[in-house]
Amino acid sequence: MTTRVDILRHGLPEGHRCLRGHTDFAITATGLEQMTLAVAGLEDIEQVVCSPLQRCSHFAQTYARRFTLPCQESELWMEMNFGNWDGQPHDTLWQSHGQHLTDYWENPWQSTPHGGESLREFDGRIADAWKQLLADHAGKRILLVTHAGVMKQLMRILLEMPENAGYLQRIELPYAARYRVTNFTDANGQEWPQLQWPKEQQF
Repeated sequence: MTTRVDILRHGLPEGHRCLRGHTDFAITATGLEQMTLAVAGLEDIEQVVCSPLQRCSHFAQTYARRFTLPCQESELWMEMNFGNWDGQPHDTLWQSHGQHLTDYWENPWQSTPHGGESLREFDGRIADAWKQLLADHAGKRILLVTHAGVMKQLMRILLEMPENAGYLQRIELPYAARYRVTNFTDANGQEWPQLQWPKEQQF
Protein backbone atom coordinates (compact mmCIF):
# COMPACT_ATOMS: atom_id res chain seq x y z
CA MET A 1 0.00 0.00 0.00
CA THR A 2 1.30 3.45 -0.93
CA THR A 3 0.38 6.72 0.76
CA ARG A 4 1.25 9.93 -1.10
CA VAL A 5 1.74 13.17 0.79
CA ASP A 6 2.31 16.53 -0.92
CA ILE A 7 3.75 18.84 1.73
CA LEU A 8 3.26 22.57 1.18
CA ARG A 9 4.82 25.43 3.10
CA HIS A 10 2.59 28.45 3.70
CA GLY A 11 3.11 31.52 1.54
CA LEU A 12 4.13 35.01 2.65
CA PRO A 13 2.46 35.84 5.98
CA GLU A 14 2.33 39.00 8.01
CA GLY A 15 5.09 39.50 10.58
CA HIS A 16 7.93 40.30 8.20
CA ARG A 17 11.37 39.48 9.65
CA CYS A 18 9.93 37.96 12.82
CA LEU A 19 10.61 34.61 14.42
CA ARG A 20 7.07 33.39 13.85
CA GLY A 21 6.95 30.01 15.59
CA HIS A 22 3.57 29.56 17.29
CA THR A 23 2.63 33.24 16.87
CA ASP A 24 -0.50 33.25 14.72
CA PHE A 25 0.30 35.74 11.96
CA ALA A 26 -2.26 35.96 9.15
CA ILE A 27 -1.49 34.96 5.58
CA THR A 28 -1.23 37.79 3.01
CA ALA A 29 -2.89 38.00 -0.39
CA THR A 30 0.55 37.46 -1.95
CA GLY A 31 1.01 34.38 0.20
CA LEU A 32 -2.30 32.90 -0.91
CA GLU A 33 -1.37 33.49 -4.54
CA GLN A 34 2.00 31.76 -4.01
CA MET A 35 0.28 28.73 -2.51
CA THR A 36 -2.32 28.56 -5.26
CA LEU A 37 0.42 28.52 -7.91
CA ALA A 38 2.36 25.88 -5.98
CA VAL A 39 -0.50 23.37 -6.15
CA ALA A 40 -1.62 24.16 -9.69
CA GLY A 41 -2.52 20.90 -11.42
CA LEU A 42 -2.71 18.97 -8.15
CA GLU A 43 -6.32 17.84 -8.49
CA ASP A 44 -6.36 14.24 -7.24
CA ILE A 45 -6.05 14.97 -3.50
CA GLU A 46 -8.37 13.00 -1.20
CA GLN A 47 -7.55 14.51 2.19
CA VAL A 48 -6.23 17.86 3.43
CA VAL A 49 -4.29 18.12 6.70
CA CYS A 50 -2.88 21.35 8.12
CA SER A 51 -1.42 23.27 10.99
CA PRO A 52 -4.16 25.24 12.77
CA LEU A 53 -2.12 28.45 12.52
CA GLN A 54 -3.96 30.69 10.08
CA ARG A 55 -1.02 31.15 7.72
CA CYS A 56 -1.60 27.47 6.88
CA SER A 57 -5.22 26.81 7.74
CA HIS A 58 -6.71 29.68 5.69
CA PHE A 59 -5.46 28.22 2.42
CA ALA A 60 -6.02 24.59 3.46
CA GLN A 61 -9.67 25.21 4.29
CA THR A 62 -10.22 27.17 1.07
CA TYR A 63 -8.60 24.41 -0.99
CA ALA A 64 -10.66 21.73 0.77
CA ARG A 65 -13.92 23.60 0.15
CA ARG A 66 -13.03 24.12 -3.50
CA PHE A 67 -12.62 20.38 -4.10
CA THR A 68 -15.16 19.22 -1.48
CA LEU A 69 -12.51 17.46 0.60
CA PRO A 70 -12.22 16.75 4.32
CA CYS A 71 -9.77 19.06 6.10
CA GLN A 72 -8.16 18.03 9.38
CA GLU A 73 -6.30 20.54 11.55
CA SER A 74 -3.68 19.15 13.92
CA GLU A 75 -1.50 20.99 16.43
CA LEU A 76 1.17 18.35 15.83
CA TRP A 77 1.92 20.09 12.52
CA MET A 78 2.47 23.55 14.05
CA GLU A 79 5.82 25.30 13.76
CA MET A 80 8.31 25.02 16.61
CA ASN A 81 7.42 26.91 19.78
CA PHE A 82 10.19 29.46 20.41
CA GLY A 83 8.93 30.46 23.85
CA ASN A 84 9.79 34.04 24.84
CA TRP A 85 11.50 34.58 21.46
CA ASP A 86 8.30 33.72 19.59
CA GLY A 87 6.87 36.48 17.42
CA GLN A 88 9.78 38.84 18.11
CA PRO A 89 11.49 40.80 15.30
CA HIS A 90 14.87 39.38 14.33
CA ASP A 91 16.65 42.69 14.95
CA THR A 92 15.23 42.93 18.46
CA LEU A 93 16.26 39.38 19.25
CA TRP A 94 19.82 39.95 18.07
CA GLN A 95 20.09 43.11 20.12
CA SER A 96 18.76 41.46 23.28
CA HIS A 97 19.94 37.85 22.94
CA GLY A 98 22.76 37.94 20.40
CA GLN A 99 25.11 35.48 22.10
CA HIS A 100 22.29 33.16 23.15
CA LEU A 101 21.03 33.13 19.56
CA THR A 102 24.49 32.35 18.21
CA ASP A 103 25.03 29.53 20.71
CA TYR A 104 21.58 28.13 20.06
CA TRP A 105 21.80 28.02 16.27
CA GLU A 106 25.28 26.50 16.43
CA ASN A 107 23.92 23.54 18.38
CA PRO A 108 20.15 23.70 18.97
CA TRP A 109 20.04 20.08 20.15
CA GLN A 110 21.96 20.98 23.31
CA SER A 111 19.99 23.83 24.86
CA THR A 112 16.68 25.69 24.85
CA PRO A 113 17.48 29.25 25.97
CA HIS A 114 14.14 30.63 24.75
CA GLY A 115 12.18 28.59 27.28
CA GLY A 116 9.95 27.05 24.62
CA GLU A 117 10.07 23.71 22.84
CA SER A 118 13.43 21.96 22.65
CA LEU A 119 14.57 20.73 19.25
CA ARG A 120 14.44 17.17 20.58
CA GLU A 121 10.81 17.67 21.66
CA PHE A 122 10.01 19.22 18.29
CA ASP A 123 11.69 16.33 16.48
CA GLY A 124 9.67 13.83 18.50
CA ARG A 125 6.45 15.72 17.82
CA ILE A 126 6.99 15.68 14.06
CA ALA A 127 7.89 11.98 14.13
CA ASP A 128 4.63 11.32 16.00
CA ALA A 129 2.69 13.51 13.59
CA TRP A 130 4.02 11.55 10.62
CA LYS A 131 3.13 8.19 12.18
CA GLN A 132 -0.37 9.42 12.98
CA LEU A 133 -0.85 10.80 9.46
CA LEU A 134 0.06 7.44 7.91
CA ALA A 135 -2.16 5.57 10.36
CA ASP A 136 -5.17 7.86 9.90
CA HIS A 137 -4.98 8.22 6.10
CA ALA A 138 -3.24 5.09 4.87
CA GLY A 139 -3.33 4.66 1.11
CA LYS A 140 -4.68 8.15 0.41
CA ARG A 141 -3.37 11.12 -1.55
CA ILE A 142 -2.89 13.90 0.99
CA LEU A 143 -2.10 17.61 0.90
CA LEU A 144 -0.32 18.64 4.10
CA VAL A 145 -0.05 22.41 4.66
CA THR A 146 2.55 23.30 7.27
CA HIS A 147 5.74 25.27 8.04
CA ALA A 148 9.37 25.37 6.88
CA GLY A 149 10.74 24.17 10.22
CA VAL A 150 8.35 21.23 10.19
CA MET A 151 9.31 20.34 6.61
CA LYS A 152 13.03 20.41 7.42
CA GLN A 153 12.53 18.31 10.51
CA LEU A 154 10.49 15.75 8.59
CA MET A 155 13.28 15.56 6.00
CA ARG A 156 15.76 14.91 8.80
CA ILE A 157 13.61 12.08 10.13
CA LEU A 158 12.85 10.44 6.78
CA LEU A 159 16.41 10.74 5.45
CA GLU A 160 17.91 9.76 8.82
CA MET A 161 20.13 12.84 8.99
CA PRO A 162 22.40 13.15 12.05
CA GLU A 163 21.32 15.21 15.03
CA ASN A 164 23.33 18.33 14.31
CA ALA A 165 22.59 21.82 13.06
CA GLY A 166 23.88 21.23 9.52
CA TYR A 167 20.57 20.42 7.84
CA LEU A 168 18.93 23.56 9.25
CA GLN A 169 21.27 25.84 7.30
CA ARG A 170 21.66 23.62 4.23
CA ILE A 171 18.00 23.24 3.29
CA GLU A 172 16.28 26.29 1.80
CA LEU A 173 12.49 26.11 1.56
CA PRO A 174 11.01 29.35 0.19
CA TYR A 175 7.43 30.42 0.73
CA ALA A 176 5.00 27.94 -0.84
CA ALA A 177 7.74 25.35 -1.39
CA ARG A 178 6.36 21.86 -1.95
CA TYR A 179 7.86 18.42 -1.87
CA ARG A 180 6.24 14.99 -2.05
CA VAL A 181 6.72 11.88 0.04
CA THR A 182 5.45 8.52 -1.19
CA ASN A 183 5.37 5.95 1.59
CA PHE A 184 5.09 2.26 0.69
CA THR A 185 4.10 -0.12 3.47
CA ASP A 186 5.10 -3.70 2.73
CA ALA A 187 3.42 -6.93 3.86
CA ASN A 188 5.51 -6.97 7.04
CA GLY A 189 4.45 -3.45 8.02
CA GLN A 190 7.84 -1.97 7.10
CA GLU A 191 7.66 1.65 5.91
CA TRP A 192 9.60 2.70 2.78
CA PRO A 193 9.36 6.50 2.36
CA GLN A 194 10.75 8.24 -0.71
CA LEU A 195 11.24 11.99 -1.05
CA GLN A 196 10.31 13.44 -4.44
CA TRP A 197 10.26 16.87 -6.09
CA PRO A 198 7.06 17.47 -8.10
CA LYS A 199 7.89 17.89 -11.78
CA GLU A 200 5.59 20.88 -12.15
CA GLN A 201 7.44 22.93 -9.51
CA GLN A 202 10.64 24.82 -10.19
CA PHE A 203 12.79 25.96 -7.29
